Amino acid sequence: MKAVILAGGQGSRLRPLTENIPKPMVAILGRPIMEHIVLHLRRHGFTELLATLHYRPRLIRDHFGDGSEFDVNLTYTIERKPLGTAGSVKLGGGRLDETFLVIAGDALTDFDLAAFWRFHRERGSKVTLYLKRVPDPSEFGMVITGEDSRVLRFLEKPGLSEVFSDTVNTGIYLIEPDVLNEIPDGVPYDFASDLFPKLIERGVVLQAYVGDGYWCDIGTLDQLRQAHWDLLDGKVHLPLGGNRVQDQVWVGEGGRIAKDATLLAPCWIGDNVHIRTGAKIGAYTVIAADADIDVHASLSRTIVMNGAFVGESADLRNCIVGDGTILEAGCEVGDGAVVGQNCHLGRNVVVASGVLVWPEKSVDSNTTIRENLIWESLRRPSIFGSRGISGLANLHITPEYATVLGKAFGHWVQRGNRVVVARDGHPFSRLLKRALICGLLAVGVDVDDLEEISLPETRFITCFGRRVGGGVHIRISDEHPRVAVIELFDAEGLPLTRGVRRKIETVFYRAEFPRLSIESVGSLAYPGRVDDRYLDHLSAHIDREALKPWMGRVLHCCGEDNLSRILASILKSQGLPQFQAEYGESGLPVVPYGRLAEIAKLNHQIVLVIEGSGEKLSLVDEVGNVLDARRTLELLAAAFTLGAPPSEPLFLLPDHPVFLKEMAESNGRRVIVTPKEVAAQIQAVVQGAKTREVWIHFVHFYLGYGAVAAALRLLEFLGRRQMALHDFERAVSLSHRGSLVVPCPWDHMGRVMRELAQMPEARSDSVPEGVRLEIGDDSIYVLPSADAPQLEITLEAATASGLAKLEQEEVNHRIRRLIE
Repeated sequence: MKAVILAGGQGSRLRPLTENIPKPMVAILGRPIMEHIVLHLRRHGFTELLATLHYRPRLIRDHFGDGSEFDVNLTYTIERKPLGTAGSVKLGGGRLDETFLVIAGDALTDFDLAAFWRFHRERGSKVTLYLKRVPDPSEFGMVITGEDSRVLRFLEKPGLSEVFSDTVNTGIYLIEPDVLNEIPDGVPYDFASDLFPKLIERGVVLQAYVGDGYWCDIGTLDQLRQAHWDLLDGKVHLPLGGNRVQDQVWVGEGGRIAKDATLLAPCWIGDNVHIRTGAKIGAYTVIAADADIDVHASLSRTIVMNGAFVGESADLRNCIVGDGTILEAGCEVGDGAVVGQNCHLGRNVVVASGVLVWPEKSVDSNTTIRENLIWESLRRPSIFGSRGISGLANLHITPEYATVLGKAFGHWVQRGNRVVVARDGHPFSRLLKRALICGLLAVGVDVDDLEEISLPETRFITCFGRRVGGGVHIRISDEHPRVAVIELFDAEGLPLTRGVRRKIETVFYRAEFPRLSIESVGSLAYPGRVDDRYLDHLSAHIDREALKPWMGRVLHCCGEDNLSRILASILKSQGLPQFQAEYGESGLPVVPYGRLAEIAKLNHQIVLVIEGSGEKLSLVDEVGNVLDARRTLELLAAAFTLGAPPSEPLFLLPDHPVFLKEMAESNGRRVIVTPKEVAAQIQAVVQGAKTREVWIHFVHFYLGYGAVAAALRLLEFLGRRQMALHDFERAVSLSHRGSLVVPCPWDHMGRVMRELAQMPEARSDSVPEGVRLEIGDDSIYVLPSADAPQLEITLEAATASGLAKLEQEEVNHRIRRLIE
């Protein structure tokens, strides 16, 4: 049997969901409304289908093709201009040579169409209308019939005073082909308002079939939500798909549900959905295929469409999230809000109730959206943060993204030069590395693939390699297991300056790259002995005599195999690989410091703990005291101050502990306060350092960018002084310091910093960036973040109780009130 699907609707009342797709392609339970119609038609014997298209027709044709995937034969007509319901059907008249059904492609129904067909045949009418009784007919075309089911009168969307029946037109008809002759060609013409009144006036009998069953004309966002709830409540007799794992809970094929995740009935989970630990899926929640719900996220009465990502601890209430949209950790989406397709909302973004966010919008972290976001994103354009380029792995940072970035970086490095590329051990880092290498090669840049090595080794090889124009290291963040980080370096192995980053960003956004002949693409090489070259350099510049007391007295806990071998080679230290496989709830490796402290105390040895892709160093001393990374950096700076050549200055960040500057000055060592931004800091160190032939991070080892180099220098210092680590730590002053971040919108940032700088306690001239407030013996250092709309605050107090007071009183009094 034949049927015509009216699929030309734009769906303006369903925006923002229909901004980029036609109305029939809006999804219900993860599949387009029109797909539900096609499958329902097939179940009732209608397999010869014609779809009339107008708005964005290609999307429908690409999805359905010729219909063979759905076991139907599907053809199309396209309205170049709107022709109305009857006019669009007339376009396909040549293919409608027998009785045919007309049905809207944007309504959800489980009507018994076979019974409708039989009624039409029995009555022998030219046209039969499918009618339904509804409580409120004012939103529909109203129909009044006689006792013989003959249609007597029509009224389109009556006012309340005009209501004369509760029987409405569903837009589903059975029509004989000769009726098409009554429809004029090429002009707008509707069935209900034009054709049917004309036929009645001429005495043509139109029959009405009043049927039971479910029918919902999905014209608004509220109707879309209601259709989902009705399906979950069993009011619609259509297959829902998936496996019913408990009463009113359905989970699709390939779904991965954490054991401690909560699923409250009724809810529906599509194919290949991943719901992580601690997530709560509330009643009347629908999650379509390939979506990812991160740890401790909470969803209630929410529709999440295909391929969306809901971040850690996000809170979604009675809202809709479009296809492919990314909501990062801590996002809140309020009642009635809709976030369109392919949006990216940063951490802690709040979408107020009822707000509509149009497709493909980016919103920066800590932003509150209180009105519809239609025309422009609320995001800073920079792709760079404080440490390279970072984002959610395979959501924001994708292989496609890495390829374009490789081209942009290669464009800056310039054709014919060489770039070294390395990664950590994660499989996704390997994937990104290969994609980025493709981009570099495509613009004529040669590549040395260093494969899996640490971040310090990558910087070293970039600096001392031959004809190297830059370096890349790709890794998974040590702060979040789902964040990928791509860090770029110049020819000296140093972070890129702001000016260079802007040039790369410009090329990245424009995506204007030269197309080279195949003879001009770059070459790929795999140089060997990477860790040996790093070991050789360290070995050539260490004081072996000073390290002798530590031979065999050091243990190390290090996840970087290359660095572990280097430590074993130089110090004869023993690795503790059995402590590398412990992971916390967040999915990040957790160092078991308690067990390491027991081992150190039992054997009277120190333990070197190396994390952060080889940058971060923590210590456990001989009596089992754990010295965290911050305290370790203080000890390293103290060791440099007391033991380095007198000509070398001490480089300190603006938020340095006061005692370090006092120690340097009392020992006659010059102090240079650098910017806190990594690239600016390292550039200042390079310009002010005296020693040039040794790798900069082996000279100024206290900066925190090379854990192995720092550990060796500290042990040398202790060896020369014949001093235990425990004794040295007790001799170095303690600092009472803390840090926090305070959200601050980008458009408030300049005003807030200006007002802070105008306070009497401000000492802006003592730091190269940010503002330092000196409050008696205590201080507060404030710096705008390069990564998010927030202020990074470092506190230092003379006592521990003073530190708590600084945070609880002074930060609220002096900073938060300026933002609010």
